[in-house]
Amino acid sequence: MTDPSSITPHRGAARRPGRRRIAAVGAVLATVLTAASCGAPGGDEASGPHQLSPDEKVTSPFKDADVEKLGDSTTLRVWADKNEQGTLEELVPQFEKKYPNVKVKVTYKSFDDLTKTVVPALKSGGKDAPDLVQGNQGYSVDGALVKGGLIRPIDDIAEAYKWSGNLSPSFLASMRWDDAGNHFGQGTLYGISPVTQLVSVFYNKKKLSDLGIEQPETIEDLEAAMKTAKDGNEQPLMLGNADKYPAFQVFGVLQGAYSEPLAITDWINGSEGADFVAEGNLKAADKLVEWSEKGYIQKGYNGLAEADATTKFGEGEGVFFIGGDWNAEALVKAGAKDIGFMAPPVGKSGGHVTQGSSGLPWHINAKTEKLPAATALLDMQQDEEFAQTLADLGRIPVATPDVKGKDPLSQESIDAANATLKDDGQVGYLDWSTDTMYDTLSASTQELLGGKTSTDGFLGTVQKDWQKFQADRADQ
Repeated sequence: MTDPSSITPHRGAARRPGRRRIAAVGAVLATVLTAASCGAPGGDEASGPHQLSPDEKVTSPFKDADVEKLGDSTTLRVWADKNEQGTLEELVPQFEKKYPNVKVKVTYKSFDDLTKTVVPALKSGGKDAPDLVQGNQGYSVDGALVKGGLIRPIDDIAEAYKWSGNLSPSFLASMRWDDAGNHFGQGTLYGISPVTQLVSVFYNKKKLSDLGIEQPETIEDLEAAMKTAKDGNEQPLMLGNADKYPAFQVFGVLQGAYSEPLAITDWINGSEGADFVAEGNLKAADKLVEWSEKGYIQKGYNGLAEADATTKFGEGEGVFFIGGDWNAEALVKAGAKDIGFMAPPVGKSGGHVTQGSSGLPWHINAKTEKLPAATALLDMQQDEEFAQTLADLGRIPVATPDVKGKDPLSQESIDAANATLKDDGQVGYLDWSTDTMYDTLSASTQELLGGKTSTDGFLGTVQKDWQKFQADRADQ
């Protein structure tokens, strides 16, 4: 089978449509959606959010004795994204030293595998079900976990441990759900994270210097730098898209440069009248295809895992790498040299705008019988004393915003996040918008880059998913 990343996209896909074409795509969508069937987001197996009885509510922090009462040889099962490995390899030994009766068994999964298996794993239950899991904000994962009654609400725990006092309401909003589990952004808290995160641009400092390129500040600077790199026989951009989501993260950086942040967040949040078929998104999609056509993205990217692309970039392949700041942890751990991380390139809004939010949320299995241990592990991770460890790993802790990175890359990640937060440029993630958007974006972005759909087709497919979901929500 031919690797789609090796196919030259049709020239027609890179054409910049005018406003008349935008209107035409919208008209077609309206016709298609009139006939669309409606159903509750997340499927019809939902049982409703888990309700705590008065006896279940935590009113004060658990004591060490509460963890000891779980008994010797207690196993706390944890499912985590593989990018959390460095963090947990620091955290778990500290936890097991403090609580010697508890063995923490961590299962690391790729993001794609985690988001596809965490809901079935908690539904299946049993003694081997994880006690603590990472989910993903939005409808496809966290929405299913909340509405299925699979994870425990934690407002009581957050209050008892004073987690919320260190975190802004906007930081926690993506982990809050209404009473029915239909809408996120406000209501009951179901998850927590010790870090914030954003998608932006890593760069090889030595290669920029050798090519005579200054660190890009704007989207125009970044594109000019890629051209210079290509002309200098360097691979401008490394991409590993086997996990499918990295390509639409690249799109997200371009979208942030060509769009106003409010337009993006309105669409993600399902605001009335929001539309993905917009001029900024057209420009972003055109530019993504153009970068592929010009060879700025290397061949074979759809067969390369993000983790492998990160490793190759750290070893000196490519001048730029677009990804989450969480990739810095793997680069730091691997001892990569001469790597920098910049704030998102400035575009139309005049500020730094990109996909970003709290880190992947941690959730407690609603049926766990090891709540004291699960809570103790989360509390240790949220503690201000652990914040510097997170910073040393290249993460961006939120408990103590004035921590310092132990190396230039860690510090640049913190600086990039602070610059983006100052511009109110964290817009969330596109795949939060519906319960099927992750799969829709994955497939349609691959088709766009592979020349199997046009820019119009890409935008129309995404908006169709969004509009159907909004219609389904309106019927609830």
